[in-house]
This record gives sequence, C-alpha cells and structure tokens, in this order.
Amino acid sequence: MNKNRNSKILNGLVIFGIVLTVIALLFTPLGLTAFFKTQGVYNSNLPSLFSGVIYICAIPYLIALIYLKKLCKLMGSSDAFSRKIPKVIKWIGISAFSEIIIFNLVNVGLYYCYGLYFYALTVFSCIIVTFVSATIGFFAFVSSNLFNRVIEIKEENDATI
Repeated sequence: MNKNRNSKILNGLVIFGIVLTVIALLFTPLGLTAFFKTQGVYNSNLPSLFSGVIYICAIPYLIALIYLKKLCKLMGSSDAFSRKIPKVIKWIGISAFSEIIIFNLVNVGLYYCYGLYFYALTVFSCIIVTFVSATIGFFAFVSSNLFNRVIEIKEENDATI
C-alpha cells in the first residue's frame, strides 16, 4: 500500500514538472517580447531568437522528463526488476549529456554569431548547466550499471531457488 502511494506521489510530481515546463515554454515568447520592449528594443528579432534557443535547449530536458515518467511507471509496477529500467535510466543520462553539448553550442553561437555577451551571466550559466547535467548524466549511467548488476543477481538467485 505504501509503495503504491509513494509511486503515485512521485508520478504526480513528474507530471506536474512536465506540465509546468510546457506552460513555461508556451509563454516564453510573450515574456521575452515584453522584457525586450521594457528594455527599449522594439524592432528586433531577439525575442524570437531567444525563444528558439530556449526551445532547442529544452528538448533534452523534456526527453529526460518523459523517460523519468516511464521510470516511475516501471518502478511502480509489479515487475520492479524489469530489464527496461536500466535502459530508461541510460536514456536519462544520454539526455543529460546532450544538454551539455546543446547548451554550450547554443551559447557559443550566440557569442560569436550575434555578439551577445552577458559575461558573468553566461559564464556562470554555462558552468552550472554543465556541472549539473554532467552530475545527472554520470549518476544515471552508474545507476543503470548498478541496476543491471542487481537484476543479474536477482535472476541468479531466482534460478537457484
């Protein structure tokens, strides 16, 4: 009973995160347009450029959230030692590492193609996103390997009994 309730709570939190992310992405162009107008930038393509950049960077994040939703569903099912779980965890790690590449490439593109230097803001954001995504990616790959080993031990144990 407690496991089922915890699984439902975790699943609800992941769904809530996905919904909040989609809502934030839908209102991004409006918010950026309003922000640039308050800064005195009226006839520019910066709001659409920044919206596109945010959408590109959000793709791996949304993919990771969807795989996290699948992971919650698999963990809450009766077959908690499924061979699908390490694969799902590995895809979360791949999404995290692809976020590092995409985010830093987009920042380099903004620096050199458009001359948008925000100095401390961009340097700190690159460092933070890279560190957090790398940590999540490594943790996901280690967890995937660990879960594979646990499944192997369980299968050996089930075969001997």
